[in-house]
Amino acid sequence: MIIGDTIKHTAATFPERIAIHCDGADLSYQDFQQLILTIQQNVLCTLENPIKKRIAMHVQNDATFLATFLAITGIGAIAIPLDPKWSDLEVDHILNDCKPDLIISNGIREFSATYPTAYLEDLIKHSHTTVKGPVVGEDSLFYIGYTSGTTGKPKGYLRTHDSWYESFNGTNQVFNLSSSEVISSPGPLVHSHFLYAAIHALHIGATLHITKKFNERMVYEQLCTSNITTLFLVPTMFQALAEQFEELQQTLSLNRVISAGAKWEPHLKEKAATIMPNADVFEFYGASELSFVSVLDPKANQVKPESVGRPFPGVEVSIKRGDQTEALPNEIGMLYVRSPHLFSGYLNQPEATKEVFSNGWATVGDIGYVDEEGFITLVGRDKNKLITGGLNVYPEEVEQVLSSLEEIHEVIVIGLLDDYWGEKLVAILSWRNGMQLTEEQLKQHCKTHLATYKCPRQFIEVPFFPYTSSGKIARRQVMEQFQQRETQRK
Repeated sequence: MIIGDTIKHTAATFPERIAIHCDGADLSYQDFQQLILTIQQNVLCTLENPIKKRIAMHVQNDATFLATFLAITGIGAIAIPLDPKWSDLEVDHILNDCKPDLIISNGIREFSATYPTAYLEDLIKHSHTTVKGPVVGEDSLFYIGYTSGTTGKPKGYLRTHDSWYESFNGTNQVFNLSSSEVISSPGPLVHSHFLYAAIHALHIGATLHITKKFNERMVYEQLCTSNITTLFLVPTMFQALAEQFEELQQTLSLNRVISAGAKWEPHLKEKAATIMPNADVFEFYGASELSFVSVLDPKANQVKPESVGRPFPGVEVSIKRGDQTEALPNEIGMLYVRSPHLFSGYLNQPEATKEVFSNGWATVGDIGYVDEEGFITLVGRDKNKLITGGLNVYPEEVEQVLSSLEEIHEVIVIGLLDDYWGEKLVAILSWRNGMQLTEEQLKQHCKTHLATYKCPRQFIEVPFFPYTSSGKIARRQVMEQFQQRETQRK
């Protein structure tokens, strides 16, 4: 079975069930399936043979995005979502990398004549031509997503139908999801977390809520009035929603929250218990290349809150030393994963692909350990490792300690070149809602929770951070900015 096949069954069995609600507009499964078929027919008339053809998508974040994605993947072509927030240079880089056979555009941006362009407005018009689509294999590529490029130019990761389909089964099992759910995936569909959540919701025949642009007030009001049972988000989204709660003073009636992207800070978990007293909060760890790796369920969160939980169904985890031998329990090493959910490599980057795969196992460079009970704790990422005074420090560990302070809104730890230390640890931070601590208070907090050599030697306040298109702090950009400032100061 390929991605999207179950939607046909739901459309035939429950034609009037709402498939997608977006910004006040509803689309039934019957109408959604017809929209998919209409786009497919018009694409089939445009492309002589769609199998393995690459089709880039530059469309708005609504039901037509999902219909276009499924129309492409259902005929054996490969969908390549383009982020409207990307700069012209980023879009040009990605188009030069993937060299699409067709671009489907909403007409907001002009593209080079090098690539044939079809306009979505034309593709969603009724087609009188019926062209039979090809048979598509489960092991076929269906999706090329692009990383956000926090440490360099974005890389295209390749996905097959069966890698996602296998993940769907585990998602149903772990989160106990069924067709009766009303699921909200309010983030940008160009990002794999929210795209996966949306496609999975449609796969199981649930009702999906999306929005053209994340607006915390609008999403909060939806959560209060639309009987939404399941919410997919990232921690920064919950922070924004929590502020709406403080203003509106309403309690949400969610059953479950499924979060990815980063660990929740302790004060956010406390707020979640107040705002969503009936909701089970699941934090999962994964990566675009690995899919689900582990999940921290509500029960485990009570006993191992700093961990990322136990392995996801069907996933094997191995912590390996530098010589590739298996680490002992609680011994820090490189985290490797083996599962049917893995990606198929990076587009046009065989060397980068080789760095990920090793004898059937895959790694994205995360460092951590597994304890005697099977809980996984992440320490940091190998490529972010800092060396200060000859000792290794993973900035994520320090950031987690500082993030536990309610006064701190956001923080990253970087290493600035230093003649004595090699790299001097510096914490760059912004304050929350006008709150503030002294440098001495910050240092004392770090000394209480960290070895001395892991404590930042300098704290720098900033009003805001630069972000990647996926909403993460652009670590490399911050490092370059402050290193340049340090060099000029000297």
